[in-house]
Amino acid sequence: MIRVGLLGAGMIGQVHADAYATLPDVEVVSVAGLGAERAARLAEALGATPTIDIMAAAADPRVDVVDVCLPTALHQQATEVAARAGKDVICEKPLALTLEAGRRMIGVCRTARVHLLPAMVVRFFPQYQALAGAVRDGAIGTPASCTLVRQGFYPSGSGGWYRDESRSGGIFLDLMIHDFDWALARFGPAERVFAQLRHAGSVPFTQGMATVRHRSGVLTQLTGTWGHPGPFTTRIEVAGTGGLLQYDSRDSESLELLVLAAPEDAGDVPLPNLATTDNPYRTELLHFFEVISGHAAASVTAEDSLRALALALCAREAARTGRPMAVPSEAA
Repeated sequence: MIRVGLLGAGMIGQVHADAYATLPDVEVVSVAGLGAERAARLAEALGATPTIDIMAAAADPRVDVVDVCLPTALHQQATEVAARAGKDVICEKPLALTLEAGRRMIGVCRTARVHLLPAMVVRFFPQYQALAGAVRDGAIGTPASCTLVRQGFYPSGSGGWYRDESRSGGIFLDLMIHDFDWALARFGPAERVFAQLRHAGSVPFTQGMATVRHRSGVLTQLTGTWGHPGPFTTRIEVAGTGGLLQYDSRDSESLELLVLAAPEDAGDVPLPNLATTDNPYRTELLHFFEVISGHAAASVTAEDSLRALALALCAREAARTGRPMAVPSEAA
């Protein structure tokens, strides 16, 4: 039995809690929240102990694994406290607010010989996994360009922390980090990024756009929106020398493959096993426990997360200055 201390009783803490309730040989023994009422409610549902003492919960001797689902500004401290107490750590994205903080987290966990596993859940969405596999297997020939879109309502969080860039890192670090990570994993190191940021002062609306040139020659265009009406949606399109792959969460759970110079009977080919009810958060956490138990190698690492953070920070700076930016080594 693996015993988990869940830090954070907000939306993502609830999502993780729902996944834990379905996992075998995993018990959530404590829930630490920034608000007592929320922590108590979530702890009761799990049969766990509630607390508002976050750092004491991170070092709880009853716990084997600490799951950090706190506002980003608290990631470093909670991770380091847990690691020094000998706990393996699962940490929600983004890893940290700065490269220095991310490096320190990795270093402390390495010194303590505990795992630091970043919750980059898009890696575990079946559509994105299938698309990555199709690109890797040459379904569209040599990739040339990729478009990634991620949009939803403007989040608030406890005390409105999402809207405070000093606590959340803003849209490039918080929302778009998933697509920066996916693009780096699929198309390799980035060498240059140009970005723009738009705020609408009268309403809660923020949109970030970034263009990334990879060393492989692939161009990735990313757009993230906070303030989009309707349900949360994502879109992705990858164009190559032999065809086009595309997925739109608004239309279907399937992935379309359009092939150049295809036979007459070839049309839109759905890839198998994509219409699924599998919870990617559950898949992610199950994988992490296999890693912690020594039964698997991590498919996404803290170093991967640091590279995505470096690229996101570079995009944010490019948007601030209005100039293209060379990408630092962590994203290369």
